[in-house]
Amino acid sequence: MFNKKAKLFQNSSSFVIDSSLLKASVTFLSNIVRTKIFNIDAKRGPLFISWLCTYRCNANCRFCNTHEMNKRYPEGLSLKRALEIAHEIGRAKTWVVGFTGGEVLLWPYLFDVIKVLKQYGVKVYFITNGLLLKKNAEKIIEAGVDTVVVSLDDLSAAEHDDNRRVPGIYNLAIEGIKFLKTNRKGQKPIIKSTTVLSKKTYPKIEQIISHLAELVDVTAVQPVVTGYANGPHDISQTEKSSFLPEPGKKRLVEEAILRLTRRYPAFNNFYFKNISTYWFNPEKLLKINCWSPFLRLLIMPDGSVSHCPVNPKYSTVGNLKSLSLMEAWNSQAIKRQREEIRRHNNNCVCWSQDTSFNAFLHGLPLINKLPIFKNKKFNNSNL
Repeated sequence: MFNKKAKLFQNSSSFVIDSSLLKASVTFLSNIVRTKIFNIDAKRGPLFISWLCTYRCNANCRFCNTHEMNKRYPEGLSLKRALEIAHEIGRAKTWVVGFTGGEVLLWPYLFDVIKVLKQYGVKVYFITNGLLLKKNAEKIIEAGVDTVVVSLDDLSAAEHDDNRRVPGIYNLAIEGIKFLKTNRKGQKPIIKSTTVLSKKTYPKIEQIISHLAELVDVTAVQPVVTGYANGPHDISQTEKSSFLPEPGKKRLVEEAILRLTRRYPAFNNFYFKNISTYWFNPEKLLKINCWSPFLRLLIMPDGSVSHCPVNPKYSTVGNLKSLSLMEAWNSQAIKRQREEIRRHNNNCVCWSQDTSFNAFLHGLPLINKLPIFKNKKFNNSNL
């Protein structure tokens, strides 16, 4: 009897996974054909949505400009409208919604919105600094969050706390991870760490990941970044020298990355291996196509939407306080931006963790040889 039940559960679980991937595949192909190849109205919403629900934060990280962004993008969505947007996302067949900020656990509507998204089978993750993780563990499990991403940047609690400018934040994050891991249902939510690779951490990144691999289910690394016009994870001018490696350190960075990829093959990919290129020779990455306006949308705390947090010329394409999700996704503004990017006239480089999707597609056979049919409505004079 036990074996039969187990088999039924496995079959049911497998069906759920296959259904989710099928929905994702259809959404991906539909958007590529309609927005990338023809630049006409999409029938489905974005494959990925990053919901920057708040820029308020209970930390003050040295490599982050969240508090400045909070002045530019204060929270502006009511609970009623946030729930309506969640329904719109579900009906639009979006695959994944990731909540980030700021500290997402400070947003009062977070779990109400997640519960609506889960009604439609949307995959949900959020990123947290871990300060409020234990306090919210029961709500996280009840809401059905698929993945919790915790930011952990060092082996040393003192170093991590100094970077975050919050005494005790490291130990509280670890305590929250352990509590969630003990009380979760099966393997849900998946607990993932993300570590900022910088001048301070690259020499010991192998040791950091080895330590975190004992605590969490999945580890991730992303480089410290600069020059992000509308993104929170941007080094301030005063902190650049503390976090960006000096020009002559490229070989040492590459050796550190090589050691990590040999020990942990999951990091042996195009995105991760080109972090040093992003830091030292970003012009070599200009050939990487941008897929953002065809597959992804960012919702800002005030309801404004865009597809790009990096390049200031790809500004807001609408506001969900007055537009529906699909109206914003099919707006004339985003179509003009798509037209420029589909013709490879954007000439910009980004290498945040979200960019790993660009890097993945870049490595697929024939993906960069998709035909592009000129849209007369958006000729060069319209861009």
